[in-house]
Amino acid sequence: MALENIAELEQTLGLSDGKLQEMITSEEVHKLDLSTKVILDKTTYDERISNIKKDSSSMALEIAIKEQRNTLGLDFQGKTMENLVNAIKEKTEKESKIAPEEKYNTLKSDFEKLQDNFTKKETEFSTFKTNIEKQTELTEIKSEFTKHISGETFVSGSTIFAEAKDKGYSFEKEEGKTVVKLNGETQKNKETLSPITVKDFVTDFQNPYLKTPTGGSGGSDDTPPSKAGSLEAFEKEAEKNGWNATKQNEEMSKRIKDGTLKI
Repeated sequence: MALENIAELEQTLGLSDGKLQEMITSEEVHKLDLSTKVILDKTTYDERISNIKKDSSSMALEIAIKEQRNTLGLDFQGKTMENLVNAIKEKTEKESKIAPEEKYNTLKSDFEKLQDNFTKKETEFSTFKTNIEKQTELTEIKSEFTKHISGETFVSGSTIFAEAKDKGYSFEKEEGKTVVKLNGETQKNKETLSPITVKDFVTDFQNPYLKTPTGGSGGSDDTPPSKAGSLEAFEKEAEKNGWNATKQNEEMSKRIKDGTLKI
């Protein structure tokens, strides 16, 4: 039986549409480079992020307690709030001969330092959490973008997504929906004036990257000479040099930008 979601596997692996099926049915030996891929199911990924947040919070607390211990010249093991409070209490009792006002000022200063340290660590953790959330949102948006790419393409969905961003487009979540912006301005349907969907944008934007059918009624069976700077010439160069998919995508993106490759 055929595999239904082979297109999703190709997008996940950064392959152009039809490439994985081509590898499976080919008599030649193919090898996928998985050294840079980390594939997790959603449950495992969510659990991983949750544990990272918990570990980071505990680590921030321990670091703050350790710094306060060193600042106050305290001597205790186990970086817990209870141990810190007990150590401060013991130090206070040992210094009970100090004038009440001086002792109060010292304790007040120590407490303010502790508060300040906790505030800094809380800010650092909040920044870390925000970065994680932004990365997760970007991954979701990229997945939504690439799943709407239809047909066989010259480059991977990831490359087409990167090309859209290079051309000034951005994709942001607003009220639970992804909106398309160009230089900060939301793109709208000219007739309804409603924000265009990611699917509508991709359907239009992907055209220069789709392969044109050849042979039969869809095109000519003749193979004309490759023109310098054309896609045909580029593909022959890639085949001659033995470039893998990653190298081919990088080189294509670079040449499109500098104008030496026309699609």
